[in-house]
This record gives sequence, structure tokens and C-alpha cells, in this order.
Amino acid sequence: MNWKLIRIIDAYAGIPLVYAALWLKRLFRSSGPSEGDRTCGRILLVKFWGIGNLFMMLPSVGALRSAYPDAEIDILTLETNRSAAEYLGVFDHVYTVDTKGYLRFIGATFSMFSALRRREYDRVIDFEQFARYSAVATAVIGSKVTVGFMTSRQHRHLLYSHPVAYDNNIHITRSYCSLARAAGADCAQCDVSFFLPSARPSDAGGRGILGGLGVPAAATVIVMHVGTSDNFSERRWPTSSYAALADLLAGERNVRIVLTGLKEEAHLAAEVRDLASAGDRIFDASGTLTFEQYDMLIRASALVVSADTAAVHIASAAGIPVVGLYGPNTPVLYGPWGRNGSAFYKELDCSPCITNFNAKTHRCRHPEGKGACMRAITPGEVYQEICKRYLAPASAEKSPGGPVGKKSCVR
Repeated sequence: MNWKLIRIIDAYAGIPLVYAALWLKRLFRSSGPSEGDRTCGRILLVKFWGIGNLFMMLPSVGALRSAYPDAEIDILTLETNRSAAEYLGVFDHVYTVDTKGYLRFIGATFSMFSALRRREYDRVIDFEQFARYSAVATAVIGSKVTVGFMTSRQHRHLLYSHPVAYDNNIHITRSYCSLARAAGADCAQCDVSFFLPSARPSDAGGRGILGGLGVPAAATVIVMHVGTSDNFSERRWPTSSYAALADLLAGERNVRIVLTGLKEEAHLAAEVRDLASAGDRIFDASGTLTFEQYDMLIRASALVVSADTAAVHIASAAGIPVVGLYGPNTPVLYGPWGRNGSAFYKELDCSPCITNFNAKTHRCRHPEGKGACMRAITPGEVYQEICKRYLAPASAEKSPGGPVGKKSCVR
């Protein structure tokens, strides 16, 4: 499906749908819990777009678990996110809408909404910031307690019993926590470190993957995620920049580079290897890993370097150091979070140009054309930051879990 077209349709056809859903909601009022009722048997979380967003929801899910330890917490998402949602292991049931074609999407919408309505949820929480489709889903599925964002000129807040003002100046993890708070969770539990591991988990699976690639067992591994999916290709850092950074890092003692990306982005990793001179220290895993294997690989690495994509948030949730590269979007909202993240963002006059307010459709106005903001980030400055914050001095012994920094982009 053409997601840019879907977002445009949602933006312009969404308001009539919101008012239709509002009429239906008033016609078929639910008999769920009243405000202040602490009993809660079932909670549904709605989040359709973005695998990275599922990871940024983890602190909120943790807070809800603490507030309602006996409740079932389910999620409604897209079928393309199923493997990630199930792998996280924090949802009792994962329900999805199929997006393989417009007719299947429409059919899946009606059948899934009807089935979930019969589940009689006590609370439904919509984690989408702007999509009216999710607000309509929340209203149709029904509950006396519905929570979602109130965003300017969107009208979607009319469908929630508990609208929460959306703040576009704080990190998305914080915004999500405000939804959990409105649903009755203790705000003290809504901390970005709440769901992060206190100690690094076993990375035996990841080391096995590295061994299969031919990476030496004692190597310090840096993962470079070179793609961003075709949805927002303008977020990509140039392959020439990745290649230059890989050469600089590969010159460090005992460092190896592993390139990752989606199957359809394997050509980007091939370009990086072709452009780099340190080919024997660069390994290509793009398009070959399941979601579970990718997570294990990240957990076995010393550092992740990625543009604005899910890799940043997978590393953040695992407590793995991550350097994020931003241009069309801002790290204030979507930067690394947790304990060990840093971000590069030039903040040009035209940045950010991909925002929640324009349905995240790219409208580059820079005189040098698309990608100018990403090209402005140089391999040299990224290398210096990595050396300063994440790599041990040359005289020290390096290991896969070596020294890390503590900078965070959360505000």
C-alpha cells in the first residue's frame, strides 16, 4: 500500500469519519468502567505505524502493568508489525490489520473492529498522535474509558473520554507516558528507564550470528543500519558517508563493522562495502535476519549507528549505545532515549520537514535539494564523537560491551 497516499486520505477524509464514529459512539454507548474505577480486566493499546514506536511504548506498558497487574494488555497494530509485537513479549494478545492491498485492508478493518468490540475492553488507549483512523478504531471498538491525544485542528479528541494534550516539544516516550497516566498508571513509573534492563542480557545468540558472518569472537562490533525503508528514504545518510565512517572505525584496533538493513535495501550495504577500503573488516547482514536475530545482533554489539529508524529505538530499549543521525525529522521527538544515546542534527532553517503536522510527507525546500540536511553531517564529526564517548582509549582493552556515554536526547 502507498502509505503516503493513506496518510493524505486520512488527513482529508478523516474528519467526516470522526464525526460518523462520534455519532455511532453515542448511539451504542459502552458500559465499561466509570472514571476513577480501579478495576480493570482488559486494556487495548492501539498503535499502527512504526516498529520503533512499539519499543518507545515499553515504559508506558510497564507503568500500566504496575497499575493493573491482573489485567490483560493487548495491542492492535498492523500485520507488518506482528513479529516485533510478539517478540517483545509484553502483550497478552497481538491483533493486527492486514495491509496487503486496499480491499483486504478495508475488510480486515471491519472484521477486526467487530471482534475486538466483543472483547469488551475496560480501557482503550490510542498511541497515534495524529491519525484519525486510530481514533475511529478506538471509538468503534468501544470502552467507557478511552484515551488519546488532543491535537490542534484534528477533531479526533472528540472520540476520547480522556483526551490528552499533545506536546510536540517532548520526546515521544514522554508523550506516551502521559497517555498511560491518563489511563490510571502511576506517573512515577513512566520513566524512560523503567523497562530497560538493569543488566545486559546474555548475548550468546548474537555472538552466534556474528560468528556465522565470520566476525572474530573477541572483536568490538559496531552495527551500522544503512537503510530507513522506502517510506522515508530522504532520512538516509549517504552510503559514501557510511563507507568513510566505516573506514575510520575499522582503523581502530579490534573494531569490526556489521551492515544491516531490509532485504530491499541490501544494495545500500553493497554500495558501502564497494566504497570502503577496509572491506575485510566490514560484514554484510542486510536482508538476512529475522526480527529476533536482529535484536540479538544489536544486543551483542558495542554500538549502533543509524539514521532515524527503528534500529535507534531497539538499541535504546536494550540499553545499547546508539548514535542517531537526523535531518528531515528531529531528535527532540524521535532521538535515542534511555541511558546511552547521542544524536547528530544540524537544525537547518528548513528542518524538520517531516513532521506529524504534515502527515509526514516530505516537502524539501533546501536549495541544494533532498538530503542536504543529512549530507551536512560529516563522517569525521561522527567518528570523533564515537571515539570520545564510546570507544576505549587505544591503550585499554576493548570488549563488545566496552565504555559507553550517558548522553540522552530526551528533554
